[in-house]
Amino acid sequence: MSNSDYLCPVCGEGNLHAHVGKNPVEYKGRATELELHFSLCDACGSEQADAGQTRTNKRLMNAFKKRADGLLTGVEVRGLRERLGLSQAEAAQIFGGGPVAFSKYETDDVVQSEAMDKLLRLAVGLPAALELLRHRAGVDRVIAGEEWHAAGNWHPAALGARSVSGPVRLISSSTPCGEQEARYAA
Repeated sequence: MSNSDYLCPVCGEGNLHAHVGKNPVEYKGRATELELHFSLCDACGSEQADAGQTRTNKRLMNAFKKRADGLLTGVEVRGLRERLGLSQAEAAQIFGGGPVAFSKYETDDVVQSEAMDKLLRLAVGLPAALELLRHRAGVDRVIAGEEWHAAGNWHPAALGARSVSGPVRLISSSTPCGEQEARYAA
């Protein structure tokens, strides 16, 4: 059902039609124009926003605030998480913020704290920090493909000075996930 199928709740006579305008905003001395999503009644001219339009407007404002504050935008958080090879659930376990935190950060529903932003950037810049956080959260590292084949010849003595912290889950890239799996504790 589109907005044009809705009867105007103000006048009860006209239909609402979706529009996108421009909205000048300012935050911490930075000014811009953001898209403004709303509906307009074709009879009385009243402007109103439904829940979806309000959510879109909020996300646009949150993305602007993140840029103004020097924080990662939702798109950047998602790219960083994917670069780390983490699902949203794994990222939440490792970094905190709650079970759906990364979904909210990535859609710009919520502005992550400065501390969370710094922690994410640290994990990308310092892989050992990510591995420590992963280990403390009890999140296994999943390796596949070439890493799996290299690990297939693994023997404890072969590690020498190089060790893996935390449990590692090996999954063959030639079989579906979970069918052929072995766990090794470091």
